[in-house]
Amino acid sequence: MAMLELERNPFTITFWVIYDMANTMFSAGVIGLVFPLWVISQSGGDDATIGYTLTIAMTVVFFLSPLVGSLSDILKRRMPFLLVLTLGWTASTTLIGTWGMNSSLLLILIALVFIQLANIFYNALLGDLSKDGNAGLIGGVGIGLGYIGAITAVLLSLFLLKDGGHVNLFRLMGFCSLLFTVPLLVVGRYKFGSINGSLFADVLGETLSKIKSSFQRSATNPDWIRFLISRFWYLWAVNAASSFAVLYAVQTVKMSETEVQMILIIGIATGIPMGAIWGWIVDKIGASTVLKANIAGWVLLLGIAAAIPLMKWPSSLWWFVGSFSGTVLSGLYAAERPIVLAMAPSQRRSEYFAMFTMSGRLAAIVAPFSWGMVSATLGFGQPAAMATLAICALIASVFITSLKS
Repeated sequence: MAMLELERNPFTITFWVIYDMANTMFSAGVIGLVFPLWVISQSGGDDATIGYTLTIAMTVVFFLSPLVGSLSDILKRRMPFLLVLTLGWTASTTLIGTWGMNSSLLLILIALVFIQLANIFYNALLGDLSKDGNAGLIGGVGIGLGYIGAITAVLLSLFLLKDGGHVNLFRLMGFCSLLFTVPLLVVGRYKFGSINGSLFADVLGETLSKIKSSFQRSATNPDWIRFLISRFWYLWAVNAASSFAVLYAVQTVKMSETEVQMILIIGIATGIPMGAIWGWIVDKIGASTVLKANIAGWVLLLGIAAAIPLMKWPSSLWWFVGSFSGTVLSGLYAAERPIVLAMAPSQRRSEYFAMFTMSGRLAAIVAPFSWGMVSATLGFGQPAAMATLAICALIASVFITSLKS
């Protein structure tokens, strides 16, 4: 039996959960909040600057993820990769803003790529920590408590952004993220050894072959194809909304930065219990029903968000949009995986989850690019970009309508 890279005990499980706080601090605090505000207010960039940077990063991740995942499975080594990638993304985060706009965009790109690749190894370590069918429980606790990192990031921004500045917040969040990750990195067992250079070519060939065969087999399951297409469209809407909501609220809805930060805290905080509540509802009425309801919720929220400036509706409606977003986001996440498990043959679950992940990666590429293109490059403005996202969610709703519970 292969040696576990993490000893299975309450301490390592706790450290694994704490690591996820760093993930949410980066996604909510750096990418979702401070970075967009810094680009617009301090560096002379625009929506396209942000959108295209995120698109380039996620394109790199899309092509590297299958290769890295296969490499992890073949080598049976995760901690060495996790160590290097984690130190890379936390260090890059700490240095954002140190040498000007172009260098900072490169650092954001590196941090995004490294954290996404690190999460492949991080998620795989759950197999070391779980037993007796409790992987769902441990993973669920990690998701719920991981939001503490996001709340911490917003609170740091709320109290320190005005006086401390954006660059100091990057440094502080990078340092806090490192502190969150250190316990797991320290307790891990490391197996270093030589790696044959030809292994990468072998892994690449095997990975491409698996992807091709997966698509060929999946084409015979129309429900699965409809679900993947729907997921691409609703994650297009969700990813772009998550990345640009702060800018939209400040620049277009005319909310103050303090109001936006308070709304973020409410949205994140409500998402924590709603994950468990939606999970219970999934077991009661079926995952596809819950998914359909939450996609409809996104159509409603994004439609209201677009209508606030276009229809001259009161900006106070943003409190409803932002606060309710955590609820419908939790609903999506609670419903997705049970749908995959219900559709996938037991012997092909890894294959189905790989395609499930790829649909999300594609959406993560297109989402920021589309916002930057519509809002800045084509000059239609942020309301038009938000309306585009509402249309994306509506398209997703159409594709998912025929999915059986």
